[in-house]
Amino acid sequence: MRDRPDDAQKVAGVAANPGALRAVEALSRAAARNSSVAEKLLVEGARQLLQARLKMARIAPPGLLRDSAWDMMLELFISAEEGGILYVKQLMLASGESSTAAMRRIDRLEEAGFLERFPDPLDRRRVIVRLQERGRSAMLAMLEHVFEPDPPAAPVGERRQDTE
Repeated sequence: MRDRPDDAQKVAGVAANPGALRAVEALSRAAARNSSVAEKLLVEGARQLLQARLKMARIAPPGLLRDSAWDMMLELFISAEEGGILYVKQLMLASGESSTAAMRRIDRLEEAGFLERFPDPLDRRRVIVRLQERGRSAMLAMLEHVFEPDPPAAPVGERRQDTE
């Protein structure tokens, strides 16, 4: 019968595996964030928007119904709220654009103060990208607006009085 690794061996295995270490750190950041129920609903809404945009992109000619900056911001927002890590290459692929166009878009989002890039401390060949607080605030405001319930319509009789 094989010996089962004890907790110390499991922890040592995680520490030796950079990918596992990043995953543990990301999960702990997500757990530390005290998001409200409303913010968690916005994350789910962002996920649904992104799924809908991906479906539209498969139906329409390439690039016709896409806004790569919005797709990037949705990806970054979802990742940040879930404590995940996104790399520039992943963001470029999510954009659906050429690498040159995607990098221009990332540059503009960074210049606007919406995201930041920095080298992966465990693998300096990769670059991590994440939302800055300004980008998170903008996404929360935009998503709140998108998912804000429409005000009830005024009865037909009341509308006529307003126009007379």
